[in-house]
Amino acid sequence: ATMEFFGLTIPPNGKAAFTVPEGSVLNVSNATLLLGPKKGKEPGTGQHSVKCTVGSTTSVVCALREKFAENAPLALSLAAGKITFKGSPCYSISLTGHLIPIQTTEFEMEDDTAAANDVSADEVEEEENPTSNGMEAYDDDDDDDDDEEEDEDDDDDEEEDEEEEEEKPQPKSNKRKAAEPVSEQPPTKKKVRIVKMPNGLKYRDIKEGSGRKAKKGNTLSVRYRGLLKNGIEFDSNMPKGRPFSFRLGAGEVVAGWDQGLVGLAVGGRRELVIPPKLGYGQSGVGSTIPPNATLLFEVQLLKIK
Repeated sequence: ATMEFFGLTIPPNGKAAFTVPEGSVLNVSNATLLLGPKKGKEPGTGQHSVKCTVGSTTSVVCALREKFAENAPLALSLAAGKITFKGSPCYSISLTGHLIPIQTTEFEMEDDTAAANDVSADEVEEEENPTSNGMEAYDDDDDDDDDEEEDEDDDDDEEEDEEEEEEKPQPKSNKRKAAEPVSEQPPTKKKVRIVKMPNGLKYRDIKEGSGRKAKKGNTLSVRYRGLLKNGIEFDSNMPKGRPFSFRLGAGEVVAGWDQGLVGLAVGGRRELVIPPKLGYGQSGVGSTIPPNATLLFEVQLLKIK
């Protein structure tokens, strides 16, 4: 699937609605103020804002000014659902961008248990190598026996050698028996579905839920933990903290949550990789989250209210 051009005109003193289909993201990249006669007067220097409403949340997208800033570049990414735009009371405003299908990637990941078994097998093999020659392990004992029994005839020595040859490989075979169950187990592989959105957001379900699926407007109760890319944990209510509740898609949390938790089923756990523009952006959060930080979240959906 390829991206499609998006164009929408907001009429003067009116609204324009658009529904983003499931499996797609709307990227609005430009807003243009279309100047014309205003009740018989020439355009002045008035300011005209563009507002976007998703669910019950309304936000100002940009502000355009007559003669000075009639055009504004945008970086607005909107997930599936109905969106309503409101513009100037005097002039039309044109919005343009692209409708982009969400790309999903499937790849194979080795199961952690199988990987651990592989390492154990390697360690066992390394231990076997020093005594790979079973005879060498017992050379010193053989010398002692020979000193004590020098007077015995050659036939007796040959019989003892044959008995030792049968006994000496046993330590080696014992080690092989410990390693064989590990080496015989082929690595088990499972497919992990990773969703990559055009705005840089990535997520994957590390545990599938069996309950209702979250959608915009739902109030979710979750447990979570947040980390920076360097592994430092900056916030968490796992494993037994008080659950956190918020309304999905209402702007009560970072945009990465509003977009990345849609479709998560109750009982499920999802990992999110949130780029700075969908997190705390250039401002960061005090000394806890630096500017332009990529955020890593693990979120467990407890219930939908």
